[in-house]
Amino acid sequence: RPAVREGAGQVYCRVLGACAWVSGTMAASLALHAVLVPSLDAVEAQDPGAAPALNAIKVALEKAEEKNPGVVHELIDAILESEQSKGGEDTIEKLLRVANREIADYKIPEKTPELKALSEQAKALKTILARVPTEIGDRPKFLALIREVAVAIKSCLESVTGVFENNKSLLGAHASALEQNKKVFVRVSKSFSETLKRFFKDGKKENVLRAAHRLTNQTNLLLRTIKTATA
Repeated sequence: RPAVREGAGQVYCRVLGACAWVSGTMAASLALHAVLVPSLDAVEAQDPGAAPALNAIKVALEKAEEKNPGVVHELIDAILESEQSKGGEDTIEKLLRVANREIADYKIPEKTPELKALSEQAKALKTILARVPTEIGDRPKFLALIREVAVAIKSCLESVTGVFENNKSLLGAHASALEQNKKVFVRVSKSFSETLKRFFKDGKKENVLRAAHRLTNQTNLLLRTIKTATA
């Protein structure tokens, strides 16, 4: 793990490629929304009296992730460091396996056919990416998965374009943020493709996992931007 604190999130994004940050945007983090928030919710279910304190923790983590993308992932890494040193599965690998989990923060209201299509295409893409840790070691399966990812990315982009063209009134002031996050999604997708090309030369699995994780988070950021706009 690199020495951190450049801010932490900027180093994390640059070295691990686990998030794509646009100044002023909200956070999209599997570490936060697929791991820590559900864990806090489970604690609240057992001890409802702790709800105010737990909600304060959620708000603090959300703000920390917004200002330093990747910081929650670093927190989980630090917690699990001893397990990983004994041969435990890498955090990114664990997060990718739950990439297609239904997460309220990323669930957009399917008010229009375009929003419904985007919701379906984004879920399809994340479901494919969730298979990367399992199938990366099986070349025929992984090659087939890569083709599926390419189709899913194209479909996802087409769905975002459909939202832009037919749901402008719903997007309102959030249209520019969505446009910016779409551009980042394109760059992250291209980066994923380049990482795959290098993988077949250098065999570095961890770089593919990081790129897939980053693409998952950027997909979620698109969804969260639209969720905020259409709430």
